[in-house]
Amino acid sequence: MGRDTNTWVEFDQHGYHIRALAPFKRFRGLDIPWDSVDRLEDETEHVVKISRSRKIVRLAAGQYGLPVQVYVKRYYLRTWLRVLLRTARKSRAREEFDLGWRLMKKGIKTPRPVWLAEAQGATAAYSLLATEAMPGVESAVDRWLRCETEEQRRELLVALGQFTARLHDVGFYHDDYKADHLLLFPDRPSLPRELYLIDLLGGAFPAVLTPYRRAKNLYQMLRSFVPKRKHYGFTDDHRGIFLMAYAGSAIDALTWSHWVARLGRLKGRMV
Repeated sequence: MGRDTNTWVEFDQHGYHIRALAPFKRFRGLDIPWDSVDRLEDETEHVVKISRSRKIVRLAAGQYGLPVQVYVKRYYLRTWLRVLLRTARKSRAREEFDLGWRLMKKGIKTPRPVWLAEAQGATAAYSLLATEAMPGVESAVDRWLRCETEEQRRELLVALGQFTARLHDVGFYHDDYKADHLLLFPDRPSLPRELYLIDLLGGAFPAVLTPYRRAKNLYQMLRSFVPKRKHYGFTDDHRGIFLMAYAGSAIDALTWSHWVARLGRLKGRMV
């Protein structure tokens, strides 16, 4: 895209304050027909999710002035109480924007946030975020399901364990940490440096990353491979490989195994 790829521009438009990387200055994210499901389906490449508080669409390069494919999220605070409770905090889009850039500065890969729009005013209900898409990626679960040998499964589990350790080492806690939220390109090896973390909202850099939060992330990741009513061929040996890769020693792996088992008993679902 040229030398201005990492240059930021800021301006006000249609009641929103916009912060964008220079190549995305002309992106018309505010013109997306967010309030019409039929028009969203007609005018976007793909409607990913629609809920009461969030809508996500995928746009192709060229749509609405985009230089590349992106995902765009619009967050909405449904009630006045939610708006009032958030007046002293960042918007949801801004929280995810800041988390993404902070993670990247710490060496954790995540799709790059490139455009942020926040409705102006102390009681504004809307905020929007665009992140670069990663065409062709697969989730860690997809990679697991197409592994053909035990060695390939081991490599993936070691990568996941080491990546999780790295994530915790930099102080980050993911509120919904599962294998579907870790992406790889299909032609790349199963290594920690190849993993991309997504769906950051709800994550945080807490002042203290407690053992409980660490164990919760471990439990969430393991649960990804033992879903209800499905069998992914995940065994106790696989569980041990992941925890060993995370902990770095057999003694510490046993400690985290006990933590994960404790969480399983509390939640009524062992992994």
